[in-house]
Parts: sequence; structure tokens; C-alpha cells
Amino acid sequence: MAKTRRQLLGSFRIRPEAGKPSRVAGQPSTAVERPMQKLPVVDGIKHSGAHPDDASLPAVDPLVILLNRCSFGFKESEYQHALNVDYTGWLMEQLDYASLDDSALESSIAVTLPRVGWTAAQLIADAKTTGKNGQGATELIAATMLRQIFSQRQLYEVMVEFWTNHFNIAASAVPEVYYKVVDDRDVIRAHALGSFPAMLKASARSLAMLYYLDNGSNTKTGPNENYARELMELHTLGVDGGYTETDVFEVARCFTGWTVTGSATNNPVFTFVASRHDTGAKTVLGNSIPANRGIEDGDQVLDILATHPSTARYIAEKLCIRFIGEHPQTTAIDQVAATYTATNGNIPAMLLTLFGSEEFMSSYDRKIRRPVEYLIGALRVLEPSLTGDYLSKLSNRLVSLGQLHFRWPTPDGYTDTMAGWVNSGASLTRWNWVFGLAEDKISTGIRINLASLIGSANTPQMLVDQLTARLLRRILTTEDRDRFINFAANGGSATVVLDSTTLNLRARELIGLMLASKYFQYR
Repeated sequence: MAKTRRQLLGSFRIRPEAGKPSRVAGQPSTAVERPMQKLPVVDGIKHSGAHPDDASLPAVDPLVILLNRCSFGFKESEYQHALNVDYTGWLMEQLDYASLDDSALESSIAVTLPRVGWTAAQLIADAKTTGKNGQGATELIAATMLRQIFSQRQLYEVMVEFWTNHFNIAASAVPEVYYKVVDDRDVIRAHALGSFPAMLKASARSLAMLYYLDNGSNTKTGPNENYARELMELHTLGVDGGYTETDVFEVARCFTGWTVTGSATNNPVFTFVASRHDTGAKTVLGNSIPANRGIEDGDQVLDILATHPSTARYIAEKLCIRFIGEHPQTTAIDQVAATYTATNGNIPAMLLTLFGSEEFMSSYDRKIRRPVEYLIGALRVLEPSLTGDYLSKLSNRLVSLGQLHFRWPTPDGYTDTMAGWVNSGASLTRWNWVFGLAEDKISTGIRINLASLIGSANTPQMLVDQLTARLLRRILTTEDRDRFINFAANGGSATVVLDSTTLNLRARELIGLMLASKYFQYR
């Protein structure tokens, strides 16, 4: 008897504590398979990898792991290009992001969402004229979604999201709704694939960060430790990085006088106000900060933190958690941290080490797609026509799933753990999204090209194999393949030629089921 859609969804559901049964070998007869290519080696180093957190599914080609982790989903043409240039070639192209032409996309954003290019003064003046404070932040959210969907610079956009989360600033109140627009452009996007120390220094002078973590009100007569604490706990050393409460106080003293001026005249700028600065001698993490100086105190602290071994390890571990798994091997962390130290925090160099490690290449099924990655990933793999109100539909779903861009209220950023995103309510919302896409029910502005997805497939078996190769890019277990085929055949023959109506109906249902399954939910 054929299983219902509900029964199949139950079979394919991800659970936070995934079991580790023996693998079942299986291969769709027409699935795209190619020999496992030679693993890239960075600096002559290779590592031994552990099996994934969920070992119930067959292994995944390292190239597919790379594409899944370094993009918001990949299109058919992008996959074919990656096959042609291979693992290392694709990675090097993405790291050299400026060579990838996004001019048409950026020109469209400049015309339709002009506020993302405005200064803080322009955004404030606009808000006073229109009476709408959040227009800049709203356009920033839309521009971010457009870039994640359409940009050729997928790894760059992934790193923009990573660092946005690392230096989290909620753009939900005045003045952050103005200042985060500038911060995104001049801090995060300017340094996402550059130098971590340079990004750290830019963040310290960011109007958005100065307000969000209250350093604008940090003075010698009224010290505020918020920025000092988060600077060490979240931005550099990590909570176990070796600093003390005394260090927090001393760092706060070093940043007295770092503030924003010009707000009263609607022309806010970063300013060091010497009269507010504590000029006494200070000691930070055992380093002496001489007396009778000014802005140099804060800059010296940033240098101390950027070159500290705990920062190298904290950034390395956070990168490995993002790209390998929630509990990455210490060998991978050690190598990425060593690269941080050797290159003074060069981000592309750290990524080359990470993506060149066997730990990364064997890390399939250890990362769940967070809501942004899942919803946008489904759009990118299906490649529907997108017109009208599709961005509002997308943003509404992200709100319901709890990951709308720039809306996390606390400095720690959106969680990167499976448990934070996997629950019954979230699963239902995810399923509704992909079934809605498959059945053209999300919006009149979102329409899939079913014929392109189906290709020449006309039997239940061919349909399952075609969609597996097109949407999942990985081998199914024999049991799961049989489940899909039995569903498509409605309990009948796997090789019977389906009439066009039945073929299209079954294709839409299979698309929804495959994208709702753990084969797609993992990245």
C-alpha cells in the first residue's frame, strides 16, 4: 500500500538527537554520480574526519558539501559550472568575489532600494520628511534577501551573514534603524572576506555599535562596560578567553570618549571626545596602557585583542561550528586558529584551511539549514519565476520561523545549533513553504517551471531519480528511494508511463516531499 504524504513526512523528519544506525547502500539508477575527486590539501595538511552527527544517510560528495555550506542553495547552472571547474576552482572563484559580476543586481538594488546606499544623515532626514523611521532598515532587509537569492557571490553573501551575526546589531529601534544600514555597508560588507582585525576596528567606530552597546555614553565620570564586555566575550576572546572582571573595567576605561556627535543637527559622526576620556594608566590582559593618551588607548586594546591567541581560537571555532558542525574536531579548530595567527586574521586564508580539511569534507549531515538557508535554498534550487510580492511572502515566513534579518534582539546573534531551529511548529512552517512552492500556492509572483524540473522523466521510477538528482544532489538509501517510488506510483508499477496530469501532480508532491525531507534539510 502506498504511503500518504503525512506518513512519508514522518519518515523523513529531522530530530535534534539523530540516531546512528548502520548505513544502507542505495543509488537511484539515473542519479548523477561521479568519482570522488582528490581532496584539496592546504599547506600539505590533511586531517582525519569523524562520521557525521546523523549517520543514517549515505555519504555526500565533498563538492556538494562545499556548495551547500558556501551558498544559500545552488542552481542547476551553478552546479554544472562547479563540476567543470572542480572543488578548488569553484572555491578560488568565490574567494575572489570581486571578479564575479553582480553589477546588474547591484544596479537594480540602487534603483529600487536606494536607502541602502545612503548616509546616516540622509536616512535621518528622510525619516523626518516621511515620518517613517524604519524605511532604511526595511530596504536593507529586502536588499539582503535579493543578494542571497540572486548574487553570484554566494560565499561572500554567506560570510556577510556570518559576520552580521558575529557583530550582531538589532535594527529595530531608533537610531539603530538608521545606523545599521551604514554598518552593513561600511563594516560588514566591506570586510566580510578581508581582514578580521580591520573589521573589528571598523566595528568599534560604527555608529550602530556605539549606540547598540552603549559606548556612546561611556565617559570617565560615568563608565559603561557593555561594549567592553561584549567586545571580549562575543567579538574576540570568547567567554572562556582568559579575561577578568578587572579587564572588563579597564577596557571600558580605554574606550571612554568614543562616541557619536552631531545627532542634534542630524549629521551624526564617530568622534573621540578627549574631555570624556579617562587618561589614567591602565592594564589590559597584562598589557600596560600608558597614562596621558587619548584615542590610542582604545586602538591599542583592539590590537591586543586581535592578536590574542584566544581570539584566534575563538574565531576559528566559530567558523568551524558554522561550516563543519556543532562539535567540530579540535584538529580543524587548531589548524584554522594557526592560520589566523600566521596571517594576522586573514579571512580567505582561514577559509582555505577550513575547506581544505578532511574534517570539513566528511562533515555531511552535521548542519541543519537555518530558516534563511532553508527558505532561500528552496527558491534557489527550484529556480521559479519571481515577480510581485514574493519578498514580502519570504519575509513573513522568516518572521514566523524567527530569523528575519537584523531582528535578533541580543548581541549574541542567531543561534547556530540544530536544537534552536528544530521543533514541530517550525517543521510544519518549513513543510508548508516547500509544498506551497511546489504547488504554486505561495504567491502569484512565484511560479516553478515544472517541465524543466521533470525533464524527460515519465514513470514513477524515472521521476524520483530525476528529482533526486536535480534537487538533492545526493544518493538516497534504498529504502527511502523505494518509499518515494511507491508514493509516486500510488502502490502500482514503478515503470508505468504516467499520463501528463498524473505526472505533474506526482511531480509537485514529490518536490515538496524531497525538500521537506532531511536530505534537503541538512546542508
